[in-house]
Parts: sequence; C-alpha cells; structure tokens
Amino acid sequence: MKSVMFVSLILVLAMGIAMAGGIVGNTNQSAAFVRTLNRNASTDVDAVYFNPAGLTRLEDGLYLSLSNQSIFQTKTVTNSYQFLNTDEFVGDVKALLFPNFYLAYKTGKLAFSAGFEPIGGGGSANFEKGLPSFELPVSDLKAKLGMNYRLNTSFEGSSIYYGGQAGITYKLNDMVSVAVGARYVMASNSYLGHLKDIEIQTTSGWMRADDYFNAASANAAGAATSLQPLVDGGASGLTLAEAQGAGYLTAAQVAQLEGGLTQVGLNPANYPTVGATQAAYNGVSATMTATAGQLGDVEVDAVQKGSGITPIFSAFITPFEGLDIALRYEMKTKLELENETEVDGSGLFPDGGKTNTDMPAMMALGVSYKVMPALRSEFNLNYYLHSDVNWDGREDNVENGYEAGVAVEYCLNDKLKASVGFLNADGGAKPAYQTDISYSLKSNTIALGAAYAVSPNLIVNVGGMNTFYQDCERPFSHTLGTIDIPVIETYKKTSIGFAVGVDYKF
Repeated sequence: MKSVMFVSLILVLAMGIAMAGGIVGNTNQSAAFVRTLNRNASTDVDAVYFNPAGLTRLEDGLYLSLSNQSIFQTKTVTNSYQFLNTDEFVGDVKALLFPNFYLAYKTGKLAFSAGFEPIGGGGSANFEKGLPSFELPVSDLKAKLGMNYRLNTSFEGSSIYYGGQAGITYKLNDMVSVAVGARYVMASNSYLGHLKDIEIQTTSGWMRADDYFNAASANAAGAATSLQPLVDGGASGLTLAEAQGAGYLTAAQVAQLEGGLTQVGLNPANYPTVGATQAAYNGVSATMTATAGQLGDVEVDAVQKGSGITPIFSAFITPFEGLDIALRYEMKTKLELENETEVDGSGLFPDGGKTNTDMPAMMALGVSYKVMPALRSEFNLNYYLHSDVNWDGREDNVENGYEAGVAVEYCLNDKLKASVGFLNADGGAKPAYQTDISYSLKSNTIALGAAYAVSPNLIVNVGGMNTFYQDCERPFSHTLGTIDIPVIETYKKTSIGFAVGVDYKF
C-alpha cells in the first residue's frame, strides 16, 4: 500500500514542464520562440537548435544567444471517490530558470555551432496534498472502519534533462544547405520526501493507524492463544457450543470469540470448530500485522541519472527569394536512468535499479514566407514518433503526437518587430495512458512579444505565452474489498511563461 501511495508523487516528475514539446521533450528553446511559437525556419542564431542548416544564412562572423524563461504550471486533479478527505488535488510546478545558450560561427559556405538547453523536464514540483492515487488506499480505512483519517506528507522533487549539442552546416548552393550534428543528453531526477503519521480517529481520539492495527493483531493473537489449550487437549474438532457444554469455554468466552470475528468482517458460522476459530484468528493477526506495516512511515532520498546521444540532421531550402523551407530530423535518444539511493522506505528505488525513459525521434518542418517587406509569416509542424520508444511498457498506450502552429511578425520600424503566434498540440496519449500520476492533455497556446535592435550587433527578444489545455476525464473502478466502485477523475492544467534573451554578433 505505501509503495502505491508514494509512487504517485515520484513519477509525476518524469513529465517535462515545457509549454511546447512532446510528452517528454521540450521545444520552447529560445526567447524568440516564446514570442512566436514557430521557429523551425529560423535564420537567426537560435537556428542552432531549430534549424541548423539555416545557419548559412547568417553573415560571416561569430554569434552568441543567451535567453531565459520563467514557467509556471498548475496541475489539478479531481476525483469522485466518496471516502477521500478532499475531491481536488493541486500541484504547483515551476521553473524560474530555463536557460538557453547558442553559439555559431559562419565563414563562407560553412557554419559551426554549439548549444546548451533543457531538452526535457526543467522544473521542481510541490504537491501539498499529494494525489488521489496517493490517498485512495488510506481513504479505504474510512470505508472499512467508519473512522476519519489524516496523514502528513512532504515532497520535493526536480527533473532536468540538459542537452549539449554541436553541429556543422554546409551550403551546397544558393538554394540548399545541409547540416549534421548530435546532442548529448544528461538526465537527472531527484526525490526527497516522506509520508508519515497516518492516523485514524477512534472513540478515544486520534491514533496512529499502524498502532491501531498492531493492537488489533495482538488482540487476535491473544484470542488464538487462548484456544491453544483446547487444541492441545484434543478439543480442536469440537464446535464452540460443544466446547461450552463440555466446560472448556464459558458462554461469555464463546460470545467474545464470535463477536471478535464479526467485528473484522468474518462470519462465525464459517468457523464452527475450535480449530477453525483459532486458524481464523491467526489469519486475522497476520493480516493486521501486514496492514500495520503498510501504514508505517516512509522516507525517500534518491537520485536517478542517465545519459544518451541524439543524432540530428537538417536541410534548408530556398526555392525563391522570400520563401524558406526547413527540415529537421532528430533520432531517438535511448535513455536508461540508474538509481543512486540514500534512503528508500518505499521500495521503489533500489540502489542501482534502472528505468527506461527514451526520448522519441521527431520530424520538424518549418516554412517561412515574407508576405511583404515588413511582414513575415511562418508555419511549423513537429511530429513525434512515440511508437519506437521504451518506457517500460507505457509506450503501448501512446500514439504518435504532433504540434502545428502559425505566426506572423511585423516590422514596426528599423529597430522594432512585433509578433504573435499560435500552436495546437496533441501528445498522442490514449485514454489508458492518463492517470493522476502523469497525464498529457491536448492544448492550444498563444504568444506575443517583440524584438528590439539595441544596436546593429545586439538584439533583445521578449515574449510571453499562455497555454490552454483541454480537460480530460477518465472513468475507472476502485476495488474496496471485493466491491468495484466506479470513480471519475478529471485532469486539468494551466501554464504561463515569460522569456527575455539577447542575440549578439561579435
């Protein structure tokens, strides 16, 4: 039980904080992106990430881009299970620092580039009330015992996949450029927290749940022990009534034995003999001891680390002046995370244990068209190939995903450009994928911002974006004893982000 409760807080960190990207990866990788949402055909220095082949469009020289984003998300799960203390669970996820660094050197037909970005994850999580799957096993105590419950949780976690990439670009002719490169991904997830002081409200006040069940176990063991002399004396096969008639038990003792079985949900008629009654109480004692163990305190202090390589290929085509077409293909990144565990009361993080969290291959298309000298439009499409990843079986519940968007940018004067963008995304999650632990929602994002040329060599980008997610419901059954109770969970999310960045030519 305690493993199930704690895993819901742990696994949620595997999801990135990105407002753009697939289920695992991030594509919001520059301040210019935050103001447009569409940069796949970029011919600025952030093309190091979005369009490496387009770097040949830069003038000869050395270029540097630095930017940072601050992203804030709220994840809300509502659950209809009647025995929960609350039907709404809210998690705050934030990333105050989400930096991007790009460097490019263009000379003649060649361009060399390097970049550093949070390619996955990127945030810290705080869930004050946990999640429904975290609390459902505890809430069953309320249903079974008719007692209120309470618990104490504290959880801090972070997830970051840093990517360091390098590449080389070559201009084949005035129409076509190509690029090849690779990204080295360094993944790290950290977990620090506890679940403790699970209590139930008895007639005499609040009591630790494990103490309650340990006491119940001791009482059941005492009842079984009281019958041992009868078993040793050959009276094991007598009914309780016969044992009373023979003077082995008093009427009060028989009533107490039968009442004790009834109290824990057992029918005394099913245990008519002394031996059967003793066996029943021994079983109750063992069950109560196991339940007490599951309701004890849990602590976790663990880190997961791993790395992988992403080969990257791109092409940039200019059929005629004013129209640019960019293509990029990133191969799958095989990632296997290994546990470095200090404390693991949950049993979820054995030291040295491994988890598969591949980053899927993706295909990216960007089309940029200059409608008029002062107006540029852009179209983007990202397609994520989830079918080839290894997520320890969870990939079976995900189809390929996509992002599609448009943007327009208008030059107000020689120094100032304003832009707006729109992005529609569907991660490809099937209904069976969705849980309160990690869910992927369809979304629409809007963005606006500006670029200002402080000098011919220095450009400042600022932008903001707001993502609107489509709520998702998942009906399922929660088993209480032998009864399946229908439950409906609803998943919601809100996100906003802001960015500022500078591009400089030396």
